Amino acid sequence: MLLPFVSEESMVGRALFPAVALILSLSACASPSAQGSLHEYWGVAYTNVSTRCGGGYQVYRKPGTSRILVRAYELSEARQSFCERYNGIQPSVGVTGVRHEEAVVEYMATRADLRECRLVSGTEITSLHSEFVIACPVAPTGAVRAKG
Repeated sequence: MLLPFVSEESMVGRALFPAVALILSLSACASPSAQGSLHEYWGVAYTNVSTRCGGGYQVYRKPGTSRILVRAYELSEARQSFCERYNGIQPSVGVTGVRHEEAVVEYMATRADLRECRLVSGTEITSLHSEFVIACPVAPTGAVRAKG
């Protein structure tokens, strides 16, 4: 028996709302980008990276590729934004102009094997996830001579 002030339609809408919200939020996280998607990084080890004003990130480098995923920590993202506004620091635009670029640049600076690499492009997958492509110089190989 329904209460006199609650209609059957409003109860159905209330019951469906959480399910629809969950489906939409999960589909946003799993939607593929132009360069890749989050599921490609499952099982890949990450490195914690800190940037100015307390920005905290997880950086995933997929072995055998030139792609790097950056995941921002929600609370440190808010803290960094507040700190930058409070101190009058302009957020860096960088090479790609993609959110979280500062984290991938910091990650590359701390890795000896990536110091000669350069950032090529980036794509924002979600508000907390961005994927970047780097280019590294190819190590010279021995010259090959043809006989004859």
